[in-house]
Amino acid sequence: MNRCSIIQRHMLWSWLLGLAGLALATSSCTELTMNSPTSEQPLETSLDHHGVQFDTTTSRPIPFALAPGSKLGLLHDDRDEVERQVRVTLEQAVFSLKASIPSLIVVERRSVDDLQQEFQFQARGLVKDQDLAKVGHFLGLDYVVVFDPIYHDLNELYGLKNQIDTWNVVLPLKVIAVNTAEVKLHCLATVKAKVERQMKASEVRLLNREALSIAATLASQCLSSSLTDETSHR
Repeated sequence: MNRCSIIQRHMLWSWLLGLAGLALATSSCTELTMNSPTSEQPLETSLDHHGVQFDTTTSRPIPFALAPGSKLGLLHDDRDEVERQVRVTLEQAVFSLKASIPSLIVVERRSVDDLQQEFQFQARGLVKDQDLAKVGHFLGLDYVVVFDPIYHDLNELYGLKNQIDTWNVVLPLKVIAVNTAEVKLHCLATVKAKVERQMKASEVRLLNREALSIAATLASQCLSSSLTDETSHR
């Protein structure tokens, strides 16, 4: 085999290998795109509030149609003033649903503690979805809205010096069907504050209040964007 033939054969192999590499890279990119649909990714935002950066993540709304005349009620016991404010925000969001779902019947919030006494309903530890569905049945509801904010224990704070690097709060909100105890909607809002400094206990409590307020607004938006009237789909 002469020198020119060797060079030509070497160039041919290089060209074929280049095509194979290009095809493999294109296949990998296509597979990555297919396995990572953007529609399933949570909504992420970042905002600056009073000099503190808050990074937020919210589950994307999933449309769920309510039958005409459905009865909906929010159940929650406020552990402190902060949770009361979250509950008030979510109550307003539930009531505002009537603007887009006129046939919706919103039932006044009831305390789970009061319901335990009234219906001899016992809750040990965390209340399960089935138990909440049972409470909703007692009240004649079709759906119950529940939430349970998760945040650091504020009782562990010191008076003057608390090193706070990050402060996280999580607010899960669920809509449960009373007849089946099935979770029809689950909105999850998370807020992470980047602090990286020492704070007084009073400042940390204010930070926690602001983070939960942001989370409540995000969960409310997820709720209002997800629930629709069944008649609008006909």
